[in-house]
Amino acid sequence: MAALSWKSNFTETECRIFRGKVIAGILKTTLWKYDGRGELDGYMLTFKNKGFFKRHTEIRDIEGTRVVGGIDYNLLGNTAWITYNGMHYKWKFESWTRRKWVVGNSEFEARFEPIGFWKKEGRVINEDIPSPVILASFFVQAYFHKISAAS
Repeated sequence: MAALSWKSNFTETECRIFRGKVIAGILKTTLWKYDGRGELDGYMLTFKNKGFFKRHTEIRDIEGTRVVGGIDYNLLGNTAWITYNGMHYKWKFESWTRRKWVVGNSEFEARFEPIGFWKKEGRVINEDIPSPVILASFFVQAYFHKISAAS
């Protein structure tokens, strides 16, 4: 299986995920809301933000009817916990520049590394993290980007 890579638009509201040269998925968010929709490897999900002081995002099926997971944020620590199918994964920035991030649990992890300095693209080094969690990781990165841009 070919490694994953990504390219984001200038505003980082659309992230295209590639396997080799073929599009494997996409994540779309908006500039004004902390919600999103995406698909990766056949997993179609919506992300719906809840709460103001205690930030939480519900991960739902594409119709938005069934909750399949969630994301809880620690804004001061720049970390998040992604829950999917009863499994918990910790998301965190790997560098002080907030350009690299990692998601994983005690057994597996995936690393997200940008290519170049100004380009909004990179590669994913994945060690058996499920596709929905990879997609949620892109959503968390976009969420933190939005939070920092608003401050």
